[in-house]
Amino acid sequence: MPKIVPGNRLYLYQLFSREVGVGKQTLLPRFEEALANEGLVPSDLGCADMRALCEQLTEFIKLTVFKKGYVYATVLAHEEYDRALERLASAEKKPAPGGKPWKRAKGAKALKPLKPRHVEPEPEPEPEAAAAVEAEPAVEAAVEAEPAVEGVQEVAPEPAPEAVAPEEPATEKNEELAPEPEPSPEPAPEPDHVPPISFTITYVPEPEPEPAPQPEPAPDEPAPTEAPAPAAAVATRAQADLPQDFHAEVRCSSEQLSILYQVLPAHVDPMATLEEDFRVARSSGALEGTRSNVTFSLRYLQPDGVTPVRVTLRRSARAVAGKRWALTEVDAGAAEEVGLEGLGVAEHGAWAAFLRPGDTADPERDFAQTVSLGSRDEALERLADLACPEAWGEKRRVLGDYLTMTFARVRAEGKLLVIDDGAAARFDTGLVTPDGAPIASELVPGESDIPWQLAGFSATDPVEPARFVTALAQMTFDPALDAPSFSTREEVVRNPRLATPAYDPIANEVRLLVPEEGRALALAVTPAGYEAVATLELADAYACARVVSSELPAWLAAAV
Repeated sequence: MPKIVPGNRLYLYQLFSREVGVGKQTLLPRFEEALANEGLVPSDLGCADMRALCEQLTEFIKLTVFKKGYVYATVLAHEEYDRALERLASAEKKPAPGGKPWKRAKGAKALKPLKPRHVEPEPEPEPEAAAAVEAEPAVEAAVEAEPAVEGVQEVAPEPAPEAVAPEEPATEKNEELAPEPEPSPEPAPEPDHVPPISFTITYVPEPEPEPAPQPEPAPDEPAPTEAPAPAAAVATRAQADLPQDFHAEVRCSSEQLSILYQVLPAHVDPMATLEEDFRVARSSGALEGTRSNVTFSLRYLQPDGVTPVRVTLRRSARAVAGKRWALTEVDAGAAEEVGLEGLGVAEHGAWAAFLRPGDTADPERDFAQTVSLGSRDEALERLADLACPEAWGEKRRVLGDYLTMTFARVRAEGKLLVIDDGAAARFDTGLVTPDGAPIASELVPGESDIPWQLAGFSATDPVEPARFVTALAQMTFDPALDAPSFSTREEVVRNPRLATPAYDPIANEVRLLVPEEGRALALAVTPAGYEAVATLELADAYACARVVSSELPAWLAAAV
């Protein structure tokens, strides 16, 4: 029967919120791992397993069972528990009156987190040992009585007068008492037989082999190693209790909005920008702050051209006009330094060189608004660990761009495989394990306004990969076609492998890259021949080319 007091519930809410994250749908083993790290098991709270425990915590844990038997749990924000934790945190920081730390003001008894007491399971093999002792013949008891006398002298030296008696009569009495426990005329030998000599001797050696069951926890120790695969775990930002719709859930004062109207381009809607950029930050785990104070970056840069515009949201204890969140700060630099055109958009991604004036396409934002990665760094780490070892650049920048562009091509070709009536989805990443098995990305339905959430990566069930090259002229330079002049033309003609295909996610086309004065010239194949469309830095060219093939020419491979 469950034994969970209110203090235990607050403790578990604090633990799971910190270790798993609020609003993140996570496999159940991750919760059990967080509990084990605190030295606890579900049985300490009177529950048979982790699922039974979560079913007792419905006020802040939501269980989701998919058709294939996968069980996911989501920590839901609990306002009362949040307030209790905030009060405890503020009470710890507040000094005692008069500079006397031992004096505290008396007040109403507040709810405090109470860690459950761990109960060690009682060893079960002992009854078997006792049964074995009872099954032994009485003759063995008589034979074992000789070494037992030494044990009596060590454990109970007080009956010294009786100890002087010869040992033989003692053994004889033992033999007599075994078949006939009635004889009472001889009270003197009774103390020699009172200590359970045969029991002590047979029980003491038993613990020697008994430690064998003790290593049994060892098989349980690898269990936590399974959890990081789907979890990751991770510190992730709260999702369920964060605003999903700025118009409906966030109070935006005219003072803060006026700052955005002054610095953003005239055609930009500040509210739409706030909502979209906040969704991207939630998806990639780029939020900073606490449960009640969240800061994130917009896509625009401050007048210095380096620092992004930063926005802060704050949650209040009581709703105002039905809205608990408020826009409290906009850090956009000095408004007087912004020109008529407004702030510029931060260029990011290896595809930036393919953008043209007026282009609004952004593969990274499209990916983030379709698939929530949780923590982007942890997701990339899991993928890199599963795939063949490869140089992915600082902070796995190349791998991040690679995954974004691969997803863009997968969606363009309609190869996002949705299974079980929308219960899950998968797509091929284009990478393989060291054994050559294709790696797929596993998705589950999202709990917020982002349709899908990354559950992990697997190499068990292949998915149809995206296709890139559709013409020979995209793979190697064809001298028969008209082409703009470039400095390495003769070298490329003599050594066709110097040219390599690359993916342009803005146009959803494959370009041919050739070396040009320390950079890469991107050529588009048109009916009239080759046409130069962009010049890329080598690091960006490498990322775009890596999407198509892992075999790259030396002049490009040296960029990472």
